[in-house]
Amino acid sequence: MRENWDDCFEMVLKHEGGYVNDPRDPGGRTNLGVTQRAYEAWMVRTVTESDMRKLTPAIVKPFYKAMYWDKIKGDDLPSGVDYAAFDLAVN
Repeated sequence: MRENWDDCFEMVLKHEGGYVNDPRDPGGRTNLGVTQRAYEAWMVRTVTESDMRKLTPAIVKPFYKAMYWDKIKGDDLPSGVDYAAFDLAVN
């Protein structure tokens, strides 16, 4: 549901954590659940470690909306299903 977007975004971020760069993780550098590779594709440019460390919820919110919420048509899903589908899409 459209009115659930903000709450769903906040709930997903609670599980995504902060900055990580675990060499065993194929996702590589990640902050707030956003991998460097995905963020570079979104920004259409190379992203530095410093850029990744500076990510905030306000910065990544449009990324999450376009890359996951809009793609699963979260605005059209029933309450609860919207969050479950969004969380699944992110992961």
